[in-house]
Amino acid sequence: MAKALEKEAAEIELARGGSGLGFNIRGGVDQPHLPNDTGIFVTKIRENCAADIDGRLKEGDKLIEINGKSLIEVKHSEAVDYFLTAGEHVILKVWHGAEKALVEEYTEMNKPKPWSPFTKLILVVGVAAAIGLTVYYFKRS
Repeated sequence: MAKALEKEAAEIELARGGSGLGFNIRGGVDQPHLPNDTGIFVTKIRENCAADIDGRLKEGDKLIEINGKSLIEVKHSEAVDYFLTAGEHVILKVWHGAEKALVEEYTEMNKPKPWSPFTKLILVVGVAAAIGLTVYYFKRS
């Protein structure tokens, strides 16, 4: 899934302005936001701030870089520091819709697998053998 998301990476430039960039983040290697990804994700866009006014950054986007610094495999506190020291103009590289895609991938990976015909045959033979042994045991008693 990550390769498909990588092709969809977009660049967004924001000016911090008086009210800041205007979004909250979660994630990091020390406190993953998702069970199958330790990345940094946008969890809230605050109204009337730079990200909201620009309109391209969305909740659920995965942040890949800030001003050329990778946000892959970083602690949450490192990511926060990158944002706090990023300056007035910020260039973000993002994967739009990453959270939704990763949740779907995780759900699919953890879905119960259907039994193969061989597994079904072994189960039927095992049950039949257990019934046979039970009948044999009670007939002898």
